[in-house]
Amino acid sequence: MNSSASRSLRRSKRLRVAIYAPHFAEYSYRLASGLAHHCDVRLVLNRKDANQQWELADIAVAAPFETRVRDLSLRRGGVIGIPASFLDIISFRPDIVHCHEVPEIYTSRLIQLLRPLGIPLVLTVHDAIPHSEGGSGTSPREDGWRGRMRAAASIVTTHGESCIADFRRASPDFNGATVSSMHGVLMVPPARGAVTAPEAARILFFGRMWAYKGLDVFIDAIDMLAKRGVPHEAIVAGRGPEMTRLGARMEATPTVKTINAYISPADTGQLFQSATVVALPYKDATQSGVLASAYGNARPVVASATGGIPDVVTDGVNGLLVPPGDATALADALERVLTSKPLAATLTDGARQTAEGLLNWDHIAERLLGSYHKLAGRTVS
Repeated sequence: MNSSASRSLRRSKRLRVAIYAPHFAEYSYRLASGLAHHCDVRLVLNRKDANQQWELADIAVAAPFETRVRDLSLRRGGVIGIPASFLDIISFRPDIVHCHEVPEIYTSRLIQLLRPLGIPLVLTVHDAIPHSEGGSGTSPREDGWRGRMRAAASIVTTHGESCIADFRRASPDFNGATVSSMHGVLMVPPARGAVTAPEAARILFFGRMWAYKGLDVFIDAIDMLAKRGVPHEAIVAGRGPEMTRLGARMEATPTVKTINAYISPADTGQLFQSATVVALPYKDATQSGVLASAYGNARPVVASATGGIPDVVTDGVNGLLVPPGDATALADALERVLTSKPLAATLTDGARQTAEGLLNWDHIAERLLGSYHKLAGRTVS
């Protein structure tokens, strides 16, 4: 076979993409489903993480792809001493490996293994700069893992232009390409049209309760709503240190109900659908899985105008934006949504349209394809 025919054969074959996801199981599953329309895909998940995510079997898949669920451990070696999850990636013979930046040894070791094999790496960076308090904190060891991952990547994807700017500030010496790839919807109801009507005047504050999430700001805003006589019910659902620190305050607030426990994926979906509006009063942010889940369930948000959130939330269209740390502005915005049915209807429709457009996984996958093909030296058919 001459060289021209060989190049033609390589270009005609479907691109092979392996996704390694020790965390972000639902995110990765939905991305794999979108990519499978155009590529051969193998997804490797962490068994522990997958069991805590949305019921993956309930996610509609239009094009098939392979999923391997593994107990990720460097001690669980395969026949040649390499972890089975790593063998899943290598044996697939991928043109591209797509990983999440997770400051853990598993992903760092896999990337070290890929480098001599010459397999290009696409790295999704969720938090270019660690959050101010809690969340994706940092240590010298984690900084080292992050540095090695970023140095090995040919392409870094982040969730919006604001996150790209953060990444460039954090890693000014990065020589690869940076690409905006949005955080698609999560917790989408399994059946199309299955979204139910919300409970009257219910506000949901959901997630891992770290200080940067602004739970104290939220409680201040709820106190203001109560003093103004605005009918409401506030649900605070999740676990974390702020639930302990602020527990007494929430117990003393009659309109606040707390769920300080593990919440199953099915119950999480019901919580989002029960809400009139979802509050995200973050003090700082990159992008938000809570925001993606709110829009996945056609629920509008009142959110802080910080980080990458304004790349998704358009004030007055699919939510309302407020300054971070401003409890009065948060209370005012929540009151507007709770007391104006036309506004709530407009924002709900905007949330639904955002889920079907900007945050649709098929669209996200299509936008990634150009970067994949360029990296693999392919032409797009």
